[in-house]
Amino acid sequence: MIYYFAYGSNMDKEDLDKWCKKKGHPVVEPLSTPSPAKLNGYKLSFNYLSPSRNAGAANIIESENDCVYGLLSGLGDSDLDTIRVKEGCPTFYNEIYVDVEKFDGTLVQNVKTYKVVKDQEKPGHQPPTKYYLQLLIKNAKRYNFPDDYIRYLETIKAKGE
Repeated sequence: MIYYFAYGSNMDKEDLDKWCKKKGHPVVEPLSTPSPAKLNGYKLSFNYLSPSRNAGAANIIESENDCVYGLLSGLGDSDLDTIRVKEGCPTFYNEIYVDVEKFDGTLVQNVKTYKVVKDQEKPGHQPPTKYYLQLLIKNAKRYNFPDDYIRYLETIKAKGE
């Protein structure tokens, strides 16, 4: 089992299932119940223009005093392969290893997550679609992310706003 930290649209099981079915991949079935977790030393950024969405998509960038909230899941090899394909690894996102803190304070080390490759990062904000942004907000509320993080998500400018 490999631990995986999702901080963008992959937090949403329904959206991920829909993508899997549309692309002919088996549905991702976590080996552990997804649990909310915090990634310290990074901040959420929309500095990537997703070609498949024709809009911004979430990225993480190093930032000493910030953190990103997301979901920690245990995945098998085949499910991780599906996530790699969805993330466009290694063309658009690279796999990196991070340590995340579960809400009960447990530190989980060597967790796989995805960060946009340098040459795909843009200098400014790439607005996500309203649908994409609502996936993040809906899951932040579903998994009881801190109120200030939810408020932050609600301030992000979406495409067309």
